[in-house]
Amino acid sequence: MAGSDLQKLSQTVIGISQATKKTSANLEAFDTQFTKHVASVKQAIEGSTQRKDQEVIDALEAARKAVKNATSALENASKVSSNYAKSLA
Repeated sequence: MAGSDLQKLSQTVIGISQATKKTSANLEAFDTQFTKHVASVKQAIEGSTQRKDQEVIDALEAARKAVKNATSALENASKVSSNYAKSLA
């Protein structure tokens, strides 16, 4: 790859790294609020024997777990892409 091509690739990867880092931070902020809301819902319907109530709790917990997994994946992608961009320089 020519020097200018490497520079373009490096800039692109740096942009991706920054975007994933920002998105991860936004998801962390969302997760904090979402977790509070999930706790409120759980408290409000705790002890209910209705299946629909448990389905709501299960769906919210699954979503919360997915947000945490996505946050971790984005943090990792940011680190890996940042290190890669540095290695191109």
